[in-house]
Amino acid sequence: MEVNIETVAACKKKVSITIPREVIDAKFNERFKELEREAQIPGFRPGRAPRRLVEKRFRDAVTEEVRAKLVSEALEEAMKKEDLDVLGEPDVDPNAVEMPEGGPMTFSIEVEVRPEFELPEYAGIPIRVARPTVGDEDVARSLERLRESHGKLEPVEKGGKAKENDLVTGDLIIRAGDVTVVERRSAQLPVAAVAVEGIRLDGLPKMLKGAKAGETKTATITIGKEAKREDVRGKEAEVSLKIESLSRVAMPDDEALLKEMDYENLEALRAALKRQLESQAETVYQRAQEEAVQNWLVETIAFELPADLAQRQADQLLRRHLVNLQYRGVPAEEMEQRLEEIKSASTDQAGRDLKLHFILDKIARKEKIEVTDAEVDARVRFIAAQYGRREDRVREEMAGRGGLDSLRSQIFEDKVLRMLIDKAKIEAPPPEAEPKKAAEAKAEKEKTKEKEAEAKPKKAAKAKSKKSAAKKTSAGASGEVEST
Repeated sequence: MEVNIETVAACKKKVSITIPREVIDAKFNERFKELEREAQIPGFRPGRAPRRLVEKRFRDAVTEEVRAKLVSEALEEAMKKEDLDVLGEPDVDPNAVEMPEGGPMTFSIEVEVRPEFELPEYAGIPIRVARPTVGDEDVARSLERLRESHGKLEPVEKGGKAKENDLVTGDLIIRAGDVTVVERRSAQLPVAAVAVEGIRLDGLPKMLKGAKAGETKTATITIGKEAKREDVRGKEAEVSLKIESLSRVAMPDDEALLKEMDYENLEALRAALKRQLESQAETVYQRAQEEAVQNWLVETIAFELPADLAQRQADQLLRRHLVNLQYRGVPAEEMEQRLEEIKSASTDQAGRDLKLHFILDKIARKEKIEVTDAEVDARVRFIAAQYGRREDRVREEMAGRGGLDSLRSQIFEDKVLRMLIDKAKIEAPPPEAEPKKAAEAKAEKEKTKEKEAEAKPKKAAKAKSKKSAAKKTSAGASGEVEST
């Protein structure tokens, strides 16, 4: 068998294969011998029909079968012989390959192969990542957020004024000229920047701050391109809200919060929040390390990607982005307007993901890193425990949608990244111009002091002069003051 390899593009090879006639004839002969023993031909017992009758009766079927087998075996042998690391299964239609009556059979196929590149020295990758710290202020903010999450919505007392994040109930009308764009009765709006039917109401907090029940508040806006109605985009509109009632989140006091959270005292609750924040900070720190390693690999190692594979990956990522936007309720018109932007972002992200995949895979092969079934099982158990579900059901669902393969790939990449981080040179980044800022602030402070010191004598003299004038005025210039 003769094999010829030609490079047609980055990571794409054209494989041309020629199968000698003797190999083709041997394959035909092998199959016809099998049929001589098995074929049912009228007038003959099995195994007794003449070869010429068997060939005549089954020639077309055997030709298709032999051709498919020859193509499959030749491709497999060619890949091994030429050491081609092909991505995916070669896409070849045996029926498109011509089976000659005499002479060799020749066919060609284009395949995508794994990109070739040299790995740099990856032991000691420089990483500059600051380890997040958790202070008392962080714990205090977390405690307040916890208190807010356990708050209850209560009506604001009569005559009360709207504050930020209150909930206002009232009749909302948005008019652009003579056109009523939005009309909602008893609408509920937070005193915050919101969007109604795609119309952004960023000025709502300013418009409603200090408002009372029974009042009507208005504001003028310009309707943006995000609005659902195309005919009013870019037009000036009046927003009117007739307020029926106000509601506000009442925060639980310490005793009520401790009871809900089942803690004996605030110290214990703060300690628990601090542990939680420290755990989150550690996760953020690890993610930052991983991102730093990934960025170094992608920026340091240069190679071209398989174009077709990159496009398929980008298309898949684009579909995922669009589904997510639909799920979030983004209007179809807005998605259409942002389509090119989303496509560009998907292409960039897909290229980066693919490049990183090939780099990590090559490092893993060099380091002989593999993922065991036990590691996959452990991750499935962890996921099941997180969601409080049975492990077998979670495994079944993941297997049904290809989730187990994705999980194995994720574990694989995690292991490679962790190995690289363990070997990396990790340093905290230098404070951003802190010494310089501190020196400048100190110098400015000293300069201010000097100016104040210089001004003191002048101020004292001026004060003395004013005091003397005041005495004179009180003593004998009262008439002048009254007339003035």
